[in-house]
Amino acid sequence: MNKYVLFSPIGTTDPIREYYDGPMLHIVRHYSPQKVYLYYTREMARKREIIKQALKPFNVNIEEIITDIQNPHDFDIFSKTFDEILLDIQKNNPDSQILLNISSGTPQIKSALCLEVVSSHLKLKPIQVLTPIKGSNENVPHGGEIGENLDDLKENDKYMASNRCIEANILSFKRTSLKRDIISLVSHFEYRAALEKLEENKELFDAGVIELVRYAMLRQNDNEKYKNLKSHKEFNYIKNIKDNRAIDASRACDYYCILSNKAKIGELSYFILLLKPLAEYIARHYLGYINHREAEKVLDKYYLENTGYGYKPQYIYVEIKKGYREKIITYNLEQYICLMEDKKMSKEEILKFKEIQKYMERRNVLAHELSRIDNINTDKILKYLRELILKTFGSKVKEINLYLYKKINEKIIQSL
Repeated sequence: MNKYVLFSPIGTTDPIREYYDGPMLHIVRHYSPQKVYLYYTREMARKREIIKQALKPFNVNIEEIITDIQNPHDFDIFSKTFDEILLDIQKNNPDSQILLNISSGTPQIKSALCLEVVSSHLKLKPIQVLTPIKGSNENVPHGGEIGENLDDLKENDKYMASNRCIEANILSFKRTSLKRDIISLVSHFEYRAALEKLEENKELFDAGVIELVRYAMLRQNDNEKYKNLKSHKEFNYIKNIKDNRAIDASRACDYYCILSNKAKIGELSYFILLLKPLAEYIARHYLGYINHREAEKVLDKYYLENTGYGYKPQYIYVEIKKGYREKIITYNLEQYICLMEDKKMSKEEILKFKEIQKYMERRNVLAHELSRIDNINTDKILKYLRELILKTFGSKVKEINLYLYKKINEKIIQSL
């Protein structure tokens, strides 16, 4: 069962009018909130005692917010005030949803509360209460002294009338606003920020789209948990997990897509930093099997001719299985290119690797200096990388692998 607290301005029709519940009392009757926050302007504060008297039968906790507002027709008075009050209510009632009475008070008060529903990240549910005559009650009299009416309400246990509360469709405006923000974030591959917005407003969105955005975030962050989500079934282009070549191809495509994302949103420094591991990964698979003894001879000759110093192998430790690591030789892109030339591999492909290597030299500047990159031909680099991936992995690469996040984004936007 939902737990509610009610925030209600007090207006001229509260607590009753012509023997019928006013909006505040009617919401209390039908939603049974645990606590009611009553908001009074200076003029409405004269009703405090009768309001409390009307609420007595409902055994509800009452918090009074008494203001010195003399002009309740000034919209700007309420915009900041309501924001602070509602934030404090949520803080004190973290497990409850806040009901907002948007039928009491001046038009400016009602508008300010509606704006809170649209713009706030809090759990707000706007409640509109229809008049008993289902129309304007401007000319309906109050029916005598309020105190005399309390015992004769036509909506008490004996004369219970239909529920006139409507959960106003203001949330659709909030959803539209959020949807626009989420589309913008997703289009810029800011999946974490999009996910936070969705989770804060999960009552407005389908669980499937939230899971899909989480999938995109985890996959872009290279977090293996993405494979456990349902979305992976749709966006997993490796059907045979025993095909190591296909797995290697998929990994290259994943990093290519991330690199492409960074290029599209202008994160050029990050683009350059990611370029080295991807280019070397492709080069290693393009070159294929390496005889390390033969490679050492070739590289030793190359470095002696170009630097005057011999070649010194670099090693890394790779975890083969839990608790066991193996020491292996690692090569950089320059060394891979040297070995390709020694094998007399395609000059056209070697030239593409060399062009990429030129841009990688910018990476060294980034790594050692406080600098940023403002201009780089990412389209050209991505073109070379795409062509090299297709050449290296051949039929193991499907074109859709290279446009993975475009497809994911299309599905997210379609699902919103």
